[in-house]
Amino acid sequence: MKRPWEIFGYPINNVSPQAKTSRANYNCPYLNMKCKKQSRMINYPLGICSVQYGKDIIAICPERFLQSKIVFVDISKEIFGTTDNILLFSEVRLNNIGSFDFVLVKHKPLSSDIEDFCIVEFQTDSTTGTGELVTAMSDFMKNNLKDDSYNFGMNTYNTIKLSYIQMLIKGQAMENWGKNIIWVMQSYVFENMKKRFILKNLKYKTSNFNKFFIYDLARRENIYTMKLCKKYSTTVSNLLKAFKHQPIPDLNEFLKVLKEKINLKIGLKIK
Repeated sequence: MKRPWEIFGYPINNVSPQAKTSRANYNCPYLNMKCKKQSRMINYPLGICSVQYGKDIIAICPERFLQSKIVFVDISKEIFGTTDNILLFSEVRLNNIGSFDFVLVKHKPLSSDIEDFCIVEFQTDSTTGTGELVTAMSDFMKNNLKDDSYNFGMNTYNTIKLSYIQMLIKGQAMENWGKNIIWVMQSYVFENMKKRFILKNLKYKTSNFNKFFIYDLARRENIYTMKLCKKYSTTVSNLLKAFKHQPIPDLNEFLKVLKEKINLKIGLKIK
């Protein structure tokens, strides 16, 4: 089964007054404002927070991880041992690095003096064949959602490739500074990353500055909530080692593919 699962913050089978109001107003409950995601194919926001993909419920919008500040509370308790005197900043830019999704800052009581901080990065998955999701969204808003699957896929490998480079760049800076960076992702994405990069030595250690907090969406009555499942950690050198030791495809296999294309006469002549 492949279909949208949460729309404007509520599961598709939730028909509560709150869910109906959220859908009518195109509201994102995680931002407390109108959903910002747009599609040229519909004249209202593409408010799909998560999808059902087989047996998994997968978040495809980073705002989904903002629910009730659960993630930030969990991280603050783990890294700082408290939620007191903690401030949250979003989209903090650093030259030669880029922007950090969030920075949690612990300051001295009644003072602007900084005691500690940590970086928080959200990594949700993305989809392929997104036009099918738009169709599904349109069907849902017309109360005509199909019982069978919509033809979209998960773009997990691309998601992982992009985030892995960020882990190397940002993780290196954090190790140099002696500060923590926490990557927040779901089990589906994390397990895929472990498998593709053959990642090992991920036991959680407070001494490692690169940390992974793995969440999943757990059902609570008629909604889903963020639930911390596992924690892992690593070093940049371990990430780099895995990155450099990827299996190299056989050259002859690639040449075979090219030869097939030549025989099909689908190449473009450049002269």
